[in-house]
Amino acid sequence: MTPHTAHAPYQPAVPPTSTLARSTPWHLGSQWWDAKTVLVTRPVGPGQIAITPHLVVPAPHDQLAFLLSSYSEEAQQLAYDGRVVIQTGDWRGRPALGTRQHYGLARIISDTNISAQVQDHMRVKYGARTAFARMAHRLANGAVPYGDLVAVVELRPNPPFMLTP
Repeated sequence: MTPHTAHAPYQPAVPPTSTLARSTPWHLGSQWWDAKTVLVTRPVGPGQIAITPHLVVPAPHDQLAFLLSSYSEEAQQLAYDGRVVIQTGDWRGRPALGTRQHYGLARIISDTNISAQVQDHMRVKYGARTAFARMAHRLANGAVPYGDLVAVVELRPNPPFMLTP
C-alpha cells in the first residue's frame, strides 16, 4: 500500500458571501439537475489540465455546486485559479453524447450550512450514489473530511479566457 501524505486543509482567506445561502429554491428543471455527473476541467500547471468527474446540483443564477475536501489538491488549485470548463457527463464520468462545454469561474465556500444544504440536495438527486461516493473517498483518503467545502461555479455564456495560463 502506498502511504498518503496529508495536505494542510484549505482555509479561505475571506468569509464566504454567496447567493446560495440566501436563495431558494434549487432549479429542478435545469440541465444540471438531469446530469448524471459533470466533468470539471481545470488548469494545474503551465500547459497542463486535469479533468475530474463530480456529482453536481444546480444552484440559482446560472450556477452549479459540487463538494470538495479541504485536504484535496483540487480545492487548493481552484482557490488559486478558479477557471474551469464544465461538461455534462454520464454515470461513468465520461462526456455525455450531444453535450457541449461551458466556461465558468469556480469559487470555494467553506460554510457548513451551505455544505449541508448541497449534501441534502445531492442525497435527493443521487440517492445511494452519495453513500458510495463517501465510501470511496474514505477508502482512498482515510479520515480526510469529505464534502466540507463547496465549489460554486458561475457559468459564463462565452469563453472569456482559455485554460492555458
